[in-house]
Amino acid sequence: MKRIYLLRHAKASWNDDVDDKDRIISYIGVNEAKKVAAEIVKKEIKFDKIISSPAKRAYQTADIIKNKIGFIGEIVLEESFYFDYQREILNFIQNIDNKVDSVLLVGHNPTWSKLAGDFSDERVYLDTANLAALNADINDWNEAVYGIFNLDYVISPNNL
Repeated sequence: MKRIYLLRHAKASWNDDVDDKDRIISYIGVNEAKKVAAEIVKKEIKFDKIISSPAKRAYQTADIIKNKIGFIGEIVLEESFYFDYQREILNFIQNIDNKVDSVLLVGHNPTWSKLAGDFSDERVYLDTANLAALNADINDWNEAVYGIFNLDYVISPNNL
């Protein structure tokens, strides 16, 4: 069994003087991420690896989750997560080390909503700091293809 958790970054601040990649999460975003982290702890979700877009708002979201859940390990940055390159992201997922069974991927819309929908064949929209939990009855990440994952649930900080 392989599990993918797709987390859209928390609410970011808008500042026209800052490059998009350098935008940080807002006060609201910090609270969103903390709420989702608390729910992750409550549900006893464990990650073998955390991988994030290099954008500051995504990394900050991943870092809040990491610290609040007590994850030991580094957050891996993946450049393709910043762009809307679904094919590259799928290829990246298919090449995750098979010792990893549960992975948290932190990124952006519209890509994350599309990935959640494509993996599960369900209509999914991930608002800021929403976490989609997907699982597939596979043993090798190379078998991760669209349509074979089950969407277990979506955690939204607005419902917590």
